[in-house]
Amino acid sequence: MFRRHRDLVVVPNVIGMSPSKARRAADQVGLWLRGPEADAGPLGKSDLPTGVITAQAPTPGSLVDPGSALAVWIDRNDDGGGGMREPRRPLPDPKGNKAVFDVH
Repeated sequence: MFRRHRDLVVVPNVIGMSPSKARRAADQVGLWLRGPEADAGPLGKSDLPTGVITAQAPTPGSLVDPGSALAVWIDRNDDGGGGMREPRRPLPDPKGNKAVFDVH
């Protein structure tokens, strides 16, 4: 089915925003925030966590139907060790512990 662009809304870039600010940005274009889980419901005012949005789907600038969900990943700044992890750079040398495992 052919659709006109004026029937769609542009997904805002909410990465780096607080969840409450991201919710306002999503509301302004007719979208709603949800967590990254596929079955997550809307994030309402009373259950918005603290932290910073680190990723989103769909990507900023995408065209979507009004009323669509905007999934967000939130770094909660709780220092609990959870959340997003980045691979170590440079990667450790796989032969680095060779002496420990060598049997003479």
